[in-house]
Amino acid sequence: MEIYDRHREGETLAAIARDMGIGYETARKWYRIGRREGRAALVGRKRRPSRTVLFGVPESVRERMRQRLDQVRREHPNWGVPYLHAQLAEDPELTDYERAHIPSIPAIYRYLHEVEEDPFRKRHLPQHVPASAFTCEAQHAHHLWQVDLKEKCQVAGLDERITVLTGRDVYSSVTVASEVVALQRHDASLQGGTIQEICRTCFTRWGLPDRFRTDNGSCFTGTVSQTGFPSYFTLWLAGLGIVHETIPKGRPQQNGCVERYNRTYSNLVLRDGSYRSVADLQRVSDQTVAFLNGSYPSRAGSCEHRAPLEAHPEATSPQRPYDPDGEHDLFSLQRVDAELARYGWRRRADKVGKISLGRQSYCVGRENAGRLFDVTFDPKDRHYALTSPCGDVHIRLPARGLEVDDFLDIASSQRKRLYPNEKRDRL
Repeated sequence: MEIYDRHREGETLAAIARDMGIGYETARKWYRIGRREGRAALVGRKRRPSRTVLFGVPESVRERMRQRLDQVRREHPNWGVPYLHAQLAEDPELTDYERAHIPSIPAIYRYLHEVEEDPFRKRHLPQHVPASAFTCEAQHAHHLWQVDLKEKCQVAGLDERITVLTGRDVYSSVTVASEVVALQRHDASLQGGTIQEICRTCFTRWGLPDRFRTDNGSCFTGTVSQTGFPSYFTLWLAGLGIVHETIPKGRPQQNGCVERYNRTYSNLVLRDGSYRSVADLQRVSDQTVAFLNGSYPSRAGSCEHRAPLEAHPEATSPQRPYDPDGEHDLFSLQRVDAELARYGWRRRADKVGKISLGRQSYCVGRENAGRLFDVTFDPKDRHYALTSPCGDVHIRLPARGLEVDDFLDIASSQRKRLYPNEKRDRL
């Protein structure tokens, strides 16, 4: 209040600031508040207003602004703050006086950060992703495998970084995988095709598991968290009759068996010496796994301080044998279709009337550009059924990229991207 009164009497803000021992910007701020809201607004005012208060908005319209901001955010959660500010300036729901005193863009940012937990996180269209069928306890050998990656490890003696795919059978505590892969770049990640080849090696040795549990890494699940579409790796497992389980994010203890093995593997192999080549590292890895499985007493409850293969010799006899040469006959598209039918997607056509599903582009017509569609998969004729939310548009499109060969060679499928023409896709 003193700043306001002295400046009104003719003193400069710079002189007032020097006399009071404050910065010029602070003096100017408080004078402008008094000029905008009146001298009475400065009485008992806090030096730092609460963030829940829309700073700079007159008290008479502040509550109305809060209500209107909350309403607009509920109706348009994807609007950015500058666009929201521009819309408020022309909002017919507000009076001329209220539109003249809408909060500034920084004030809206501060307000939203206060009332919303994460107001500017990246939002995706809602997808229906079925909950992972979670098995609490393994019932027998090779009922449940836990699989994980130790990624981008620097090992003494090797110029390149390596990633190790590790896997354990939960029931018997047998290590079923410790495969070393050299990375071409330090920032590289394994792709689904590489994971598939490693799995084939493990399946040949141990047979097919009933369930295959991983985290949500993109090499396992693809872009399901963004697009809602399952990865080709998940669908490949489904075609072989294997249920792909994924643990909840931030819950590595749900994969505790293999996570604990990763620490043992690091101590016994990765940190234990220097290696001449990746092949040398793989040789030591195989020797260590053979020793742990066949000779080293395990503290796992079912092993009773015996080596896993000594306690569970049945683990060496596959209950569901696998031969890579006979995989085509073993693979079932009906199981893939049943898995896809559990999902649902929401897609918005782009400006030329196209949508994307499972790395394939489909044309729904330029007349539907910008239109929103709910999409399901019909296993009876292997078509996608598209319906607008209001039910006035129905389109059926034949699914592509979902044949047996597409799943048996994920590496080649990942390199494909077909762009259909309108005549072939519209029915």
